[in-house]
Amino acid sequence: MIFSHTGKCVLAAAALLMTAGCASTHPGTATAAHDPLEPMNRAIFEFNRVTDRVILKPASSVYIAVVPEVPRQGVSNVMRNLREPWVFLNDLLQFKFDRAGATLGRFLLNSTVGIAGLFKVSDDVGIPYHHEDFGQTLATWGIGDGPYLVLPFLGPSNGRDAIGFVANVYGDPVTLTLDEIDDSKKFFDLSLTRTAIEAFDARVRLHKTLDELYKEDDPYVIARSVYWQTRRNAIYDGNPPQPEEDLFDMLEEQQAEIDAEDAEQNN
Repeated sequence: MIFSHTGKCVLAAAALLMTAGCASTHPGTATAAHDPLEPMNRAIFEFNRVTDRVILKPASSVYIAVVPEVPRQGVSNVMRNLREPWVFLNDLLQFKFDRAGATLGRFLLNSTVGIAGLFKVSDDVGIPYHHEDFGQTLATWGIGDGPYLVLPFLGPSNGRDAIGFVANVYGDPVTLTLDEIDDSKKFFDLSLTRTAIEAFDARVRLHKTLDELYKEDDPYVIARSVYWQTRRNAIYDGNPPQPEEDLFDMLEEQQAEIDAEDAEQNN
């Protein structure tokens, strides 16, 4: 479909425009999300929240009410399995060859014994799932976070992960294969259909989480903090380094202790 290719171009151009010329911080030194575009981000966050409340949440609620948990989990499993070739490729790009081997074994096992990924057989035999994407790959190559971004419909991101998303749009092996199979696109776009199902499945899995988030006094700040911590944890494979204590913070703490002792002596 023309829409699919045009949509991909628009998303790519938007992400690149937003990340061009933006300052970066190395993932190992950043202590919080860098958010110089907060007014714009808050406006987009509110747009996404309204869209979710009006369209996505009602659809998700009906789906959860009508479809039993077992088939819903089956859909999630298939979507996860379709991401495995992209995870495998990023494992290799990060020189994590042991994890790449685990990913390949997991994909082959779930695609065959697990019936195209419908069942997570790999979990039962001790091959835990891990996620990798091109944003994480760029981080391991030393590319900094860039500014925090909230993308329309897509939600929290940052400069580096927006570029990673563009790479995912154009480089995911499953997407490329589906485009090749469905080259005529007489009826519908297979890759676009897969993306839509994956996005909806993610919304279903986050149904309760998003409900709780939107009840917070400032859900924007909570979402930003959770995103930064989650991505940092993913980049370091669950073992992020502890941030180094700032010299000025140490001096302030020492001065506060001295002031407290002086005040105690004066009393």
